Formats: sequence, structure tokens, C-alpha cells
Amino acid sequence: MRRGLRRFVSAKSGTMAVIQTGIANVAVQGINLLCGILTARSLGPDGRGVLAGVIMWPQFLAYGMTMGIPVASVYWLKRRPDISSELAGAGLLLSVLFGLLAAAVGALVIPYSLHAYPPAAVHLALLWILVTPLELLAVTWIAQAQAADSFSSYNAFRFLSPFTVLVTLAIEKMSGHLTCSGAAFAYLLGGAPAMVWIASWAWRYFRPTLRSIVATSRLLLGYGTRAWGVDLLGTVASQVDRVLVVGLLKPELMGLYVIAQSAAGVLAFIPTAVTPITMPRSTNLQAVDVVMLTGRAARATLCLMLIASLPLLFLGRFLINLVYGSSFALAAGVLPFLVIEAVASGVTSVLAQAFLASGFPGTVSVLQGCGLLTSIPLMLWLIPRFGLPGAGCALMLSTLCRLMLVLANFRFKLNEPAPGLLMRRAEFVGLFANAWQRVTAD
Repeated sequence: MRRGLRRFVSAKSGTMAVIQTGIANVAVQGINLLCGILTARSLGPDGRGVLAGVIMWPQFLAYGMTMGIPVASVYWLKRRPDISSELAGAGLLLSVLFGLLAAAVGALVIPYSLHAYPPAAVHLALLWILVTPLELLAVTWIAQAQAADSFSSYNAFRFLSPFTVLVTLAIEKMSGHLTCSGAAFAYLLGGAPAMVWIASWAWRYFRPTLRSIVATSRLLLGYGTRAWGVDLLGTVASQVDRVLVVGLLKPELMGLYVIAQSAAGVLAFIPTAVTPITMPRSTNLQAVDVVMLTGRAARATLCLMLIASLPLLFLGRFLINLVYGSSFALAAGVLPFLVIEAVASGVTSVLAQAFLASGFPGTVSVLQGCGLLTSIPLMLWLIPRFGLPGAGCALMLSTLCRLMLVLANFRFKLNEPAPGLLMRRAEFVGLFANAWQRVTAD
């Protein structure tokens, strides 16, 4: 048992890293669920919608304005470990600069985006846009841990950050200060202790320096600008529904939509356990091996997500009433669309790692753009006509379209047939048997 525990904590093998990351994802999703319950029951649909509008922009801009620095850090830290200190320092500096630029963009667009919200909410959103550089730094530190194959540090940070948010919300609830302003503080700055911890880890491991800053910045930006479309378009594709719901519907409906999206988002613990390991392990492999590894990961992801989605599809209304209260019952109407979208999005994100690991980030950017080009017109057409179900349906259709495009490009870009998505019986049995053997191996 001691040996098995050490193997689990160190997460040196790919299987153990996936298992550890999967368990961390379950813990993170559980914590996020508790945070959602606290805010939903304390603020109600209208207040939850205002909170979503306030905290959306710092997170949206942080992921949208990365300029590809996090994924470029993973790529080059794996390819050039001899200059890891210089690459780490350049990545952090560029993250701060682009974070400041993102905050400036947010200050310009927030008043127009939240025009239907109370003036106090707009002012609060403008205040919290200042934390955007910190959000972007956190993304880069996570990528550096991923590149170092330090999945124990990677998962510890991912757990500690929402855990400290939950503790902050609980303290505010007990003291009677859980308002929209207090909840925004908890979500955007409650994870500061975890951020200090991951920063100290990165300093000890990489010893970041600004030597050769111009050369290393060129390396990161050369790959990053091509991969930036993945971050930008992926962020826009995943958040454009909220952006449009904020602008087209009332805060109460935004609150309902956020709750339904949070319920469907529980499924994300599966693909987010796979993608951080797939790209580092696939880099420097031959195309046929990349496709084989990615296909195996995608099949396992689809199988597990389908199993996990059954309670949400058949008991969604009951679960929402039980967890969030009867005032959020109408959120069940959009839940089936978002569940199907979550499954398709998870499989797509795993398949996309094959192109990133093979040095074709631009391909993923183009495919993300194609999905976005279908989602925005669909939402502008369906949301005014059908409300929340229209938003969910539009998002589902655009994600299915993106999945089809990703599969079609395996032959075109990698000269390999697209991997199958259906697991055979032997592969299904082997999935669980291999995990058990890894846990119990001497």
C-alpha cells in the first residue's frame, strides 16, 4: 500500500498522472458545486446572474489574451530543457504584459456588455478587471508545472485554489457578508494563497531569469501566436454563450443559464484529467504514434463521459431542485443541450492535442474559428426566439460541427486516418484493469 501510495502521489507514469488528475478533478468539481450552491441559495437567480456578469470578464480576458504563452511554454520547455530558466522568466514577463493589455480591453468593453445591468454591477466589474494579470500568471504557472511533468504540484494547485475560494465564501456566509461584492472577492482573489504557493514552486524548480529575454520571447511568441487562436477562439467559443446571454437576456435568466452550465460542467473533470497529460506525452512522437495515443485517450474520454452524463440527462430537473432549490427549476430546460455539448467538447479537446503535439497549433486555431463562426450566428438567431433553450441548442450544434471538422483534418494534416471513437470490449475492460494494475504494482 505504501508503494502504491507513493506511485499515486508522484504520478510519474501516464496512467497514474491521469488517475491523480481525475481524482483532483472530482474534488475540484465537488468544491465548485458547493461554491455554486452557496452563491445560488444566498443570492437567488437575479443576484447569481449579476455575479456571473461581474466575474466573467477577468476570467474571459485572461484566457483569451494569453497570446499562446502557456501552451508555448509547455512545448518549448519540453523541447529545450537546457534553457528552461530563460523560458520560464520570459513566459512570466509576457503574461504580465498581456494581462495588463487584457485589463485595458476589459475597461473599454464592460460598460457596453453590461448595459442591461445595474450601474453598481458595472462599477464592480470595472474594479475587478484589475486582477486579470494575476489570472493570466496563474494560467502560465499551471502550464509550467504541466511541462515539468510535476502533476502532483499541478493538481495540488488546482485543488487549493477553489478550496480557498470555498473557505472564503463560507466565512462570508457565516458572517452575513455573502453579497455580490463579497462573492466576487472570493472568486477572484480567494485563491491568492494557492497562487503564492505555485509561484514559489515555479521559482524553486525553474529559477526564472530574464537572461536572453529577446531570444526566448521570440521562441515563445513564434509558437504562441500560432497557438493563440486555440486559446482565444476556445475561450470565445466556450464563453460566447454567456457573453451573448448577458447582452440579450435579463440577469435572472443569466443566473439560470449559469446554474445549468455549472451542472453540465461537472462532466469536464474527465477530459481535463486527460488533456494535460496527452500533449506532453505525445510531443516528439511520430505521427502514427501520436494518433494512436490520442485516439485511445479520446475513446476512453467519450466512454466515461457518456456514463457520467446519464444522471444529468434523466434526473436533471430533480437534481437541480435538490441542489440549488426550486427557484432554479427552469434551468432544467436547457440542461440536456449543455450535457451533449459538454461530451462533444471534451472529446474534441482531447483529439486536438494530436495537432498541438505535432507542431500544428494553427490547425486547431482554424478549427476553433470555424466552430465559432457557426455558434455566433446560431445564438443571435436562436436566443431571441427561444431564450435559454436556444442558447444551449446553438452551443451544442456548433460544438458538434467542430468535432466533425477535427476528425476530418487528421487525414489532411497528419496523413493518418482519424481514430475511431467507439471502444471495443477488450479495450473497455483493459481501461479499468490497467488502472488497477498501476495502483497495486510493486
